[in-house]
Amino acid sequence: MMTAFDIDWHTLINQKLDDFIATGTMVIDDVFAIQDLTILQAESGFIDYKEAKLTHGERQTKIRGDSIRWIDESCPVGMAYLSAIDELGRYFNQTLYAGIRSSEAHYACYPPGFGYQWHSDNPKGRDERVISAVFYLNDNWSNDDGGQITVINKAGNTTQLTPQLNRLVIFDSNLQHQVEITNRQRFSIATWLRRDDGV
Repeated sequence: MMTAFDIDWHTLINQKLDDFIATGTMVIDDVFAIQDLTILQAESGFIDYKEAKLTHGERQTKIRGDSIRWIDESCPVGMAYLSAIDELGRYFNQTLYAGIRSSEAHYACYPPGFGYQWHSDNPKGRDERVISAVFYLNDNWSNDDGGQITVINKAGNTTQLTPQLNRLVIFDSNLQHQVEITNRQRFSIATWLRRDDGV
């Protein structure tokens, strides 16, 4: 019997790995079992969010309009999600010798009318984050709802992806990306696999 958030990353990713190496991006749909997805959705709706700030500690909603809640021991379902992400890190270490040592994540909530302008997940002069991932939690999302993630891949091509329920978007943390303006409240989990022991 599978335990909660028990994912076979090899089965989900192996056929996509060569393309990921070439482009630095990957999409995995239908990641978690429905019962795991449901409890993640529930926890994301009951926690206290705080307004997100930029790297230097300033709030600028024209650049970044989300509110966040870092996942820690007070988010038991989120911690189970992070355990699955740790397994993903081990997969990348086995297949790509990625040197991943830890993971971190936060719930994110974007209100209507906001997004997150172009940025990389490694601020200038830093490279602790190896792989970024975003997991989506909203039911029945359509392109008209906005909130897509747009990524410029390693080949210089732009990819835009709908924040579809139970989808995990994975990309190289150095790639430029943005969250388009959302037209309805948008819930997700922003996730990073790091080459250090975390902060």
